[in-house]
Amino acid sequence: MSDTQRLVTVNVANLYASPSDTAELASQALLGAKVSVSEEQDSFCFVHTEDLYQGWVGAQHLAHTWNDEDYFPTSIATLFADIFARPDAHSELLTKLSVGTRVLLAHGAATEDFVPLLLPDKRTGYAHKVCLNMTHEGSIEGPDLLDQKARKAIDVSALKRQVLAAVGAQAARVALRFIGTPYLWGGNSSFGLDCSGLVQMSYKLSGVQLLRDADLQWHDRRFERREEGIALAEADLGSGDLVVFGSTGNDPARKATHIGIALGDGRFVHASGRRNGVYVDDCESKTYGAIYLGAARLSADADLAVEAA
Repeated sequence: MSDTQRLVTVNVANLYASPSDTAELASQALLGAKVSVSEEQDSFCFVHTEDLYQGWVGAQHLAHTWNDEDYFPTSIATLFADIFARPDAHSELLTKLSVGTRVLLAHGAATEDFVPLLLPDKRTGYAHKVCLNMTHEGSIEGPDLLDQKARKAIDVSALKRQVLAAVGAQAARVALRFIGTPYLWGGNSSFGLDCSGLVQMSYKLSGVQLLRDADLQWHDRRFERREEGIALAEADLGSGDLVVFGSTGNDPARKATHIGIALGDGRFVHASGRRNGVYVDDCESKTYGAIYLGAARLSADADLAVEAA
């Protein structure tokens, strides 16, 4: 069967390692995400996601794509967003969406507090305006790149380096928003995260799509190694640097099995099953110092395309 593009129609679709809902959870895809289907088996579809990952998804959670060019896209800005059947918080709850979920604005009038959204199954739902990126307070202001004079006045290369230098610090701030989120192996949403899911989500919400697994993130060519050969407790880590851990031993080639984000103050934030969630640890931790592999920082000259990883 040739690749066929589909849309995820549930708030979070599980990607399994094999075509069974009792198989290992490999990752997740959020509502509205586009995936490519290359095989179907036992009511499951083998899909390829936008972060170059793959796994088996229940066919009932997918729908064929349709022409959405007439609709304005935005995304969920708050950790969770309740989607109601009517512009009323007391109306029927249709679903609950995770931060980072991409949604479309429906053709309809917004009320003072609610904005109509068109869901992938073509139902209309309503989200409070504070939940959407286009109406969420705290958006980052920058030059109007649609203005020709503004474009001419900007050194695009310098602007890119400036923006990328700030991405790491922004990712660290985003990661702290997930404190209290439960740990979930394969989790990649506000409902539950694993270590690489936290890192990926934090960078995604800061504008850069990373790969899915800790070892893939550690070997991402868009990142530069930092403080090589220096112990975790002594490393000069910046906010947003990836801190990477593996099994015990001295083999520098050993695989990365855990990852977090440095906060730039001698601490790092990560998701771990040890405390069943997202929390902050000290870089002087002997537990993590013993398995520390190294750190990496997003290059100021990085190509943003995930294929460049």
